This record gives sequence, C-alpha cells and structure tokens, in this order.
Amino acid sequence: MYLLSAFLLLGVLDTAHPAPAPVAESSPAFFAADQGRDKDKDKEREKESEQALVRYFQVSKKGIRRSVSMVAHFAGSVPKMKMAAVADARRKVNKDGVVEYEVNGRQGDNSVWKELILRYMNGEMETSTKDRSQVAITTDNYKFKYKGMRERDGRMAYVYELNPRKKREGLFKGEVWLDTETSLPLMESGRFVKSPSVFLKKIQFTREYAIQDGVPVPKAMQTSIETRFWGPAELDIQYSQFRWEEALPALE
Repeated sequence: MYLLSAFLLLGVLDTAHPAPAPVAESSPAFFAADQGRDKDKDKEREKESEQALVRYFQVSKKGIRRSVSMVAHFAGSVPKMKMAAVADARRKVNKDGVVEYEVNGRQGDNSVWKELILRYMNGEMETSTKDRSQVAITTDNYKFKYKGMRERDGRMAYVYELNPRKKREGLFKGEVWLDTETSLPLMESGRFVKSPSVFLKKIQFTREYAIQDGVPVPKAMQTSIETRFWGPAELDIQYSQFRWEEALPALE
C-alpha cells in the first residue's frame, strides 16, 4: 500500500510549479514503481510458499494409509554396451506402505533385467519395510530455499531447492515442486549425495507425481546411473492403471 501511494504521488499537481509531464512507460519512475509492485508480489508469493511447505509437512506426517495398485512399465538400457530390456509388473502398496511386485512379462537382455530392473524392484521392496524418517523430505534432513513459481502439466508449483544436512545414503541435492492448490508434490529431482555401492559413481533421478483423489501417486521416474564398468545406464518407469484397494482413505 505504501509503494502504491508513493507511485500515485508522482502524478499529483503542485500549485507552486507547472504540472509535470505525464510519466512515459519508458521513464525511470515508471520502471521503479513497476519493480516495486513486482517485489511486493514476490514477497507475497514467498510467504504463500512457506505456508504451502508447512501444509506439505503436515500431510506427510499424517501418512495417508490407502492400499493401491498400479501397472509399472520398466525400460532399462546400457547404451555403451548396446543392451536393453523391458518389463511389466503389477506394483502393490499395502496400507502400511510396504511394496510388492508381481512381474507379468519381460524381454530383452538378461543382464539388464537382473542388474538394473530386478535390482530396483528388490531394493524398493526392501526399503519399504524400513524406517524412512532418515531420508524423508523434512527440515530435519534438508535445508529448503524457495526458488519461485513454475508451471508443470498445466498446474502451478512452488519450487524449492533442497540441500541435505548430512551426506547420508538416500538423501539428494536437488528440487521439490509442490502444487500451489494442494501443497502436494508434483516432482522431485536431483542427485544422490552418497552412492549405495562402490560400483556406482553417480545417480541422478526425476520423480513425477499425479494428484488423484487428493493423493499424490507416482506418474513416472527417470534415473541416470554412472557405473564403473558398464558406463552410463538408464532406467525409465511409467506408471498407469491405478486402482484403490480400499473404498475410502484412512488417515493416521
């Protein structure tokens, strides 16, 4: 309001002096006022982004317990070795968050299937049974820095830069995008700060989410891995055919 009043005062007539010429859009005064309004808008958005982050943490703590299943299509490749494989599986998540896979079919190179696709499935199933608090996206594990608003798939999102507080396996340096309407995640991307194996140099990933029935569900994941022996390896997962196994959600 103060900046708006100051801007309006520029056009007030002074009885002791000739009326000033109209302010042209190219004048410094116009741009100064315009920049002032932009700064106010940026501050307002930053405040809204802080509130969205608080809501995100609240929803994450509640842990929506809903049994869900989906089809996961895997496509793995090692370009340098000209090896590739694909697989389809039914991915099930029970009410406690434990993941199970039922493989429906696969084809392609057997090494890519075992070392890339099957290894990922087994790793996710094993991890889902453990305490995830040490790698969760929380203020205990990460420092957050608001980067602005961007659009993704027709939805506006608050973008935050994430920097892990410790170099711990499972933590990453990157970004999280939260939907401005629901404060639910639309995307997470970055590079893991600690490799889970001496055979892997670097792991970068992008996870995309869709909001369905007020719940974020996985949409796609792309992973790029630098291995010590095979060179670059890539794993792409597309999710579809979501099905709730419970009629109503139950909140903890």
